[in-house]
Amino acid sequence: MGGDDDELLLLELDAARFDPILIGVPRAGTSAEEALRDNDLAVVLGSGFVAELNGLEPVGLLQVQGQTLSPLQGYGYTRILGINDQGIGVVHRDDYQRDLFHSALQVGPGIIEQGKLDISEADLQRPKYFRSFLAICATHWVAGISLAPTHLRTLGQTLAEFFEASQWQCDDVVNLAGDRQAVLLLATGDQTIVYHGDPRTYKASLLGFRSRPELGARRENR
Repeated sequence: MGGDDDELLLLELDAARFDPILIGVPRAGTSAEEALRDNDLAVVLGSGFVAELNGLEPVGLLQVQGQTLSPLQGYGYTRILGINDQGIGVVHRDDYQRDLFHSALQVGPGIIEQGKLDISEADLQRPKYFRSFLAICATHWVAGISLAPTHLRTLGQTLAEFFEASQWQCDDVVNLAGDRQAVLLLATGDQTIVYHGDPRTYKASLLGFRSRPELGARRENR
């Protein structure tokens, strides 16, 4: 979708058919390729924020299956992307409580918050970067990546217009680490499609989605 500096690729993920998984391996790291293979994932989106280029030290909260691997920072990135039994949620860091999510990642900025664009025009004076992002919608999630460097403001405007035209209720869109950290992989059968990014560069954290077994297959296994 889009064109030139707002060309985006979006993957619509039905919340009834996919389970989100946060993979966090600070200091040691894991690649998107390894995360996809080792965790039987359908989609990998990344990455979480790091302290420096290609670094493996998270910036702010990284919590995986109840274990805090990196503490919350009271400054900097303002959004907490979390996973619980209801799916994926986003809260402001000031509203974060440890029991809200079993896994959580401090991200930012919030590109769209409560259905409204939340990036000022001042962003247009900053450099353009490749962007990876996640939208949380009423019935699904949207894993996305820009196929050309873009501003967050341009990205947010493009998404807001698309969501309105598609009648998707997407109240929150959060920015993940961009530029060389941006990556999006999709597994289709025995093939892996790399839509963008280096699948072999190690990351401190990645967001994955695993397909749920079909109902018929579950019944056959009983």
